[in-house]
This record gives sequence, structure tokens and C-alpha cells, in this order.
Amino acid sequence: MSTKKKSSQLKNFKDIAASWGRAALAASIAYYLATGDMTIRGLASAAIAAVLPPILRYIDPKDSLGNG
Repeated sequence: MSTKKKSSQLKNFKDIAASWGRAALAASIAYYLATGDMTIRGLASAAIAAVLPPILRYIDPKDSLGNG
């Protein structure tokens, strides 16, 4: 694999990770503002709930945006 292709894939991965990170952070903040609960379990649950749908869509081979 060429260096240019690896660099492009790394940039794509960073962009995806940043997008999912923003979604997780936004969900955690919204959860905190709605409930006042600042426990790690509650905030992590909100973060997981935010990134789970895109992950499931990515691994679905039948989805047009998926990995299939």
C-alpha cells in the first residue's frame, strides 16, 4: 500500500473518529443537562447510544453506506 493511500485512510479514520466523538460528547452533555446525573455510567451510556447507530450502519453489508 502506498504512503499516499495510507495517509488518506488515516485522515478518513481521524475524520470519522472526530465526528463520532462530537456526537458522543453532545449526547453526554444533553444527558447531563436533562438529568443532572454526572456519573460515569450515565454519561458513558449516552455516549454509546450516540455512536452505536453509525457503527451498526457501517458494519451492515446491505446498507449503501456500510462496509459491504
